[in-house]
Amino acid sequence: MRLIVPLLLALLAGCSTIPDSPAVQRNWQQHVAQLSALQHWQARGKLALRSGEQAETASLLWRQAGAQSELQLSGPLGMASTRVLADGARLEVQRGGELHILDISTPEAVRDSTGWDIPVAALPFWLRGIPQPDTDATDLRFDKQRLSHLRQDGWLVDFSDYRQFGAFDLPTRLQIQRGDTSAKLLIRDWQPGAPQ
Repeated sequence: MRLIVPLLLALLAGCSTIPDSPAVQRNWQQHVAQLSALQHWQARGKLALRSGEQAETASLLWRQAGAQSELQLSGPLGMASTRVLADGARLEVQRGGELHILDISTPEAVRDSTGWDIPVAALPFWLRGIPQPDTDATDLRFDKQRLSHLRQDGWLVDFSDYRQFGAFDLPTRLQIQRGDTSAKLLIRDWQPGAPQ
């Protein structure tokens, strides 16, 4: 019994809900500043998206240049190929022979046109392991001074794995969920500062 209590305390110390010491808070703030400054990057991996009865999986190539996001999604054997461009104000979705141009500020229009209920503006931040800066984030949890969970705009975001890519500690596994919509991302390759 004497060994169980210290062991449990050690396990619980690994996960905390907020950075509690000034040094940890400073490290977290520096981490957020470093990743916020990362404006150009490329990530490759897999995406599994489920919304209601609809489920899709795809290979993912995400290129980010400042506020400009470009996603290329391709299914098995190149089927269901989709290209998504977002610039902070509008979203272009090209799938098959169809092109949809949508206002990002109206998530309902994105959902109605694409069938996807996804947080387009928040994803570039969450993908880097930080909250979107212009909306409140709650229920922040940390593991080894890295974000492991947050709640933002009704979305639950869990970060289950990180790896070092150059000078950056970046997520390689994350899951987002709101209601019956969820997305799992597995990032196999990060290229911080990748040219566009």
